[in-house]
Amino acid sequence: MQRLSDVGRANVDFLTELRSEISTLGNGYHSYAKKAEGFRVKNEAAHGRSTILKIRRGPEGIAGESYDMDSGESVEAGDRTALLSELRAGFYIPEDSYFGFMFVERIGGRHLKDLIDRELLTPIAKRLSMLVRIDAFAESDDWRAELSGQKVMRVTEVLRPIDSASDASTVDDTLVKVSAEGSRVQNLGEHLKEMVLDVVDRKNEEYRSLARIAPLEDRRRIWGQTHKRSGEVVEEYKPAPKSIFTIADKAELDALAAEIDSLKVVAPAEEIREELQSVVPINRDSLQSQTLAVEFGQDRPEKLFVVESQGVPQLVYPLGERLVDIDLQRTWEAHAEKVLTNLEVAFPDNWLLQTTL
Repeated sequence: MQRLSDVGRANVDFLTELRSEISTLGNGYHSYAKKAEGFRVKNEAAHGRSTILKIRRGPEGIAGESYDMDSGESVEAGDRTALLSELRAGFYIPEDSYFGFMFVERIGGRHLKDLIDRELLTPIAKRLSMLVRIDAFAESDDWRAELSGQKVMRVTEVLRPIDSASDASTVDDTLVKVSAEGSRVQNLGEHLKEMVLDVVDRKNEEYRSLARIAPLEDRRRIWGQTHKRSGEVVEEYKPAPKSIFTIADKAELDALAAEIDSLKVVAPAEEIREELQSVVPINRDSLQSQTLAVEFGQDRPEKLFVVESQGVPQLVYPLGERLVDIDLQRTWEAHAEKVLTNLEVAFPDNWLLQTTL
């Protein structure tokens, strides 16, 4: 892990790189034929160690219309007119932090997460020759509040036949979907709910450990010259001397690494899968699990919790209405500071007022 404000050999600021990449996109139209859609950057506003982004995206190549829901009037759009809707995203990266935050507005099923990953984060990672890890994150208390009073309504697993990939010349898109609902599932409700929430608890603890381990990992290697036996001198990362990375540092690093490993000993998805098998006993010898989901609700399924090994499912925070820019910005700022505080990560009081050159 590296500080996001001091990345790689060139010690670049990831937030600066992000703003540069947005500037490179410009405000012109970009077509993405693979998904028959396009987009353009409408606006980007920097606020200290944060950036708020507006992007308009939508389908292209399909004739249609824009319809005024108040007046009932419509304007025809041909197949050379892209119908773009505005969505917002925010990036928050405190100085010297190993963690940053990306928030995306979600309206219905529409958001900017995949577009940002494709058009901004991936190009930056390639240019810096670095791995940029993006994880869904939600605090345990938020999930518990969200699921309070809700029952397990349905458990669903999607599986693929194991032999479907045995012949590379034959494409087999066969999927098997197994669902269980009703009284037997609801009887497992509270136990299954706690197992699901355990996934979140473990991931939160892992991030707290990562926050403590990151400075040690950062000091463990230095960039310098290495003299090879052949006489060649090369510049590369190498172990830091004991004056920088001490024996005590190594002992603390090993203990924290063991702590993180212990959080991954139990595979929550496997435990939940066993619960599913107890409700819907099927022969899985020739099937491989693809996704596993638990749906919660009161009278009908409302919240979908997808369990992916050690991953944390995406929690969508309902806002009740579409907030104006400043209110959305303040909501994201408060949430970023809350998460940093709970992870015991220090950040300057004025980090959202600092200027990034």
